[in-house]
Amino acid sequence: MPKTIPVKLEIEEITLGSVLRKLNDMPGVVEFAIDFGRGGQGAGRKQLEQQAEAKRYDGGSHGQTIIKQLMHGPKHIDELSTAIGGPKSRAYSVVHELRKKGLVELGTGKGVNQLTAAARAQLGGALPALPAPEITHGPAGRASPGSGNVVLRAALDAGPLSPSDLREHMSAKGMSPKSISGVLDRARKHGLIKKNGSGYELTAKGKHIQLGTMTNG
Repeated sequence: MPKTIPVKLEIEEITLGSVLRKLNDMPGVVEFAIDFGRGGQGAGRKQLEQQAEAKRYDGGSHGQTIIKQLMHGPKHIDELSTAIGGPKSRAYSVVHELRKKGLVELGTGKGVNQLTAAARAQLGGALPALPAPEITHGPAGRASPGSGNVVLRAALDAGPLSPSDLREHMSAKGMSPKSISGVLDRARKHGLIKKNGSGYELTAKGKHIQLGTMTNG
């Protein structure tokens, strides 16, 4: 048998399952083991066991399941709870931990969650663009204040677009050519978008536009 070399790896918990599957499929890997330690002994044992139980739901396989669900678009907490199984409180706990890690944020509507721009960037360009809300209009027929920025953020969330593609996307959401020009002009002045070659992309400031919140502008 060829000589083997022991290698120590430290893996982020949320990616543990996918990393282990890839290691298992790689030629040359003879054996790997997971070391979670021996746990607490004595008076502090119960507390450590409770912490370990809580850790089971702050990421791991449940976290990966929720991330995979959100890769296909925003999901209501009920859908996420069904996907991971168990009590609804489990889904709330996992989503809460993913929010603290900057991977998940509130979406449009009560109880709806979606991936953050940072998470989508890490996961790559294979993700579908987040759906933009339809433009709502007031009594005078004008678009609601701030709705143009929401559509703009959703259109560019998956990556840069050419001016023509961007205008086409915004027009499909109910915006007039005049409104689109105004939104783009203000977005450039306020530092929400910038030129990227022959197209537009969101700036760091623009990525903070909340899809579920109508802000001024």
